[in-house]
Amino acid sequence: MGQKILASFILIFLAISCINSSPISKRTRKSTKPTKPVDMAAILKQLSSLTSSKGQQADAFCDTCTNFVTGLRNLISQNTTEDKIDTFVTNFCMDLKIIQNYTCHEIVVEYGSELYFVIERAITTPSELCGLFDASCGNPVNLYNEPWSISLPPKTVNTTSPWPAPQNPPSTLKVLHLSDIHIDRWYVEGSEADCNSDVLLKEYALCCRDYTNDGDTTMRKSKDSVKTPAGHWGAPYTCDIPYRTFEHAMKHISQTHTDLDYIIITGDMASHAVWDYSKDTHTDNINNITATLLQYFPKTPVFQAIGNHEGVPMDAMAPHTMEDYDTRGPAWLYELISKDWLNWLPYSAEEGIQYRASYSIRPFPGLKFISLNTVYCSHFNFYLYINETDPDYTMQWLVSELLDSELKGEKVHIASHIPPGSSYCMTAWTQNLYKVVDRFQDTIAGQFFGHTHNDHFQVYFEDEDPTKKPFQFNFISPSLTTYSYLFPSYRIYTIDGNYTGSTYTVLETETYYANLTEANMSGNEPNYTLEYKLPADYNMPDLSPSSWADLINRMKTDDALFTKFHTYYNRMPTPCDTKCKIGFLCEARQAEVGKHDIFCADLQNITSS
Repeated sequence: MGQKILASFILIFLAISCINSSPISKRTRKSTKPTKPVDMAAILKQLSSLTSSKGQQADAFCDTCTNFVTGLRNLISQNTTEDKIDTFVTNFCMDLKIIQNYTCHEIVVEYGSELYFVIERAITTPSELCGLFDASCGNPVNLYNEPWSISLPPKTVNTTSPWPAPQNPPSTLKVLHLSDIHIDRWYVEGSEADCNSDVLLKEYALCCRDYTNDGDTTMRKSKDSVKTPAGHWGAPYTCDIPYRTFEHAMKHISQTHTDLDYIIITGDMASHAVWDYSKDTHTDNINNITATLLQYFPKTPVFQAIGNHEGVPMDAMAPHTMEDYDTRGPAWLYELISKDWLNWLPYSAEEGIQYRASYSIRPFPGLKFISLNTVYCSHFNFYLYINETDPDYTMQWLVSELLDSELKGEKVHIASHIPPGSSYCMTAWTQNLYKVVDRFQDTIAGQFFGHTHNDHFQVYFEDEDPTKKPFQFNFISPSLTTYSYLFPSYRIYTIDGNYTGSTYTVLETETYYANLTEANMSGNEPNYTLEYKLPADYNMPDLSPSSWADLINRMKTDDALFTKFHTYYNRMPTPCDTKCKIGFLCEARQAEVGKHDIFCADLQNITSS
C-alpha cells in the first residue's frame, strides 16, 4: 500500500488516541475541562485543499494536519465514543474520496485495535505527529530513532581480506531469487487497472478489482466505461498479479532453469489490500504458494525470509517482551511459516522460526544461510513503538551466528526482506546492522533483499565514508508482482561454490522479465526474456563491493550508463532528470538510513552531459 496513504490514516488514529492520562477503550470518554465545539466545516474546508495540484499536496498535508488532529481530539473531549470517531474518520475518507469507500471503512477496522493498544502505552503529543510521517511538517516525535547498542566481539585479526575473485572455479551453484510475489486472489480480468484517477491522492492502494458492491458509485463501472481493462495475466499499474500468473512463472522457471541448486524467496506473499488481511486468508495463501512450489520444484530446496505483508495487520510482529504477546503476538504466523518452510529445512531451524521468524542452516559445506526477520526494523510495526530495542534479541542472535561461522571458517549468505538502507527501516536498527556487517565483512559473502519491488543495490563503506573502502553491498531483487507499474521479474545467480575452498561469492546474475502488456494483447502466455546480465552489461570487472562503488562513480558522468541502470530499475524506460539521477545515486550509497548528508555530499553538483 502507498506509504503516504497509510501514514495519513495512521496519523488520524494516532490523533484520536492521544489522550493524556486517559485509557484507550471502547467507551465514552468524559471531558475534564470545557472545550469549544468542533468546527467541522472549517476542518473539511482546509482538508479539501488536498485536492489541489500535485506540487501543493505536501504543503497542504502539513498545513491542515494539526487542525485535523485538534478537531479529532476535541471530538473525543466532547464525550464521543471510539465507535463514533471511527465512523467520523470513515465518513471523512469517503466524503473526500481519499480512497474507495470499502477501503475507507475496512482500514479503520484493520488497524484500530493495534494502534489504540500502542498509543495507550506510548503516548505522544499532537504537535509532533505530523512530522512523524513527513519531516518537512515540523519536529517529529522520536518514536523510532532512539539509539540502542549491541555487543560486538573484537576482531580476531587486525586486517581485512580483499574481496575474493575466483577464476574458473571447479563448480558453481545456480540460485533463483524470487521476491514480492503478492498474489491477489480477487484480481478481476476486465476491471479498471488505472483506478487512481478517481481518488484524491492519486495513490490508490490496489486496482484490478471489482468494487461494484462497496457502495462507491465512482467505481461502479460497466465494461464499456472501463478506460484501462485489467489483462488476463496482470497489468503494470497499481495491481498485484492473479494466481495464474504466479503459477505460470513457476512452471516456466521449472522447465527453463533445470539446474537450480536452491531457491531464495525474500517475502511478501499477500496482496497489497492491507485492509482485508485476516489470519485465515493469509494461512490459505501461504499454504497454497507452498503447495505450488512443491509441485513445480519437488527436489529443489527453498529458503525463505518473512516479509512485512505476512503480518496481520501488515507489519504487526510484536516481540515477546510486549505485554499481551500471547493474544497480540505473531506466534500463529511463525508457527504457520515454520510448518511450511520445514518442507525444505532441517528441524533444527524450527525453534528459531517459531521464536523470531529467523533461522540459520548449512546447505553446503562451508556455507551458512541466514534468514533474517527485518520486519523488526519496520516503522510500520507499531508494536515496536513501545520498545524498539533489539526485538527478540534478533540482532544479537545474528552476531552470535556470524561469530560462530567466523570461528569455523565458514562463509555466510544473509537473506531478508527490507533492505537496511530503506527509509522503511528504523534508524537504530540500520545503524547497528551496518556495524555488524562491517565487523563480519570477511565472513559475509552475499546479502539478498527485496521489498522495494525495484532492481537496485546498496554499498557499504568503511567508517561510513564514501571516499573510503567499499566493503559490502546488498542485492535488491525486483518483484514478481506488477504493483508499482512494473512487469514481473525474477533473478538467477551463479555462485562460486560447493567445493573445498569455495568463496560462495556471486559471480554472475541474470535478470528476466515478462512484458504482460504484449502477452495480454497477443493472447499468448507471458514470455520471460533475459533483460540483462552482470557484470557484463555494466562493464564491471566483477561483482565486488569496489566494482559496485565504481559503477556509482561512473554513472555520475555517464548518462547512457545511468539510463541503462534506471531502465533496469523500472523494467521499462522512464524519464529521470538530474535531480532524479542524484536521488538514485545517493540511494545506492546508503546501506544505512539517516546519513544522507554524509553519503551524498559530493553528488549535489552533478550535471547531465
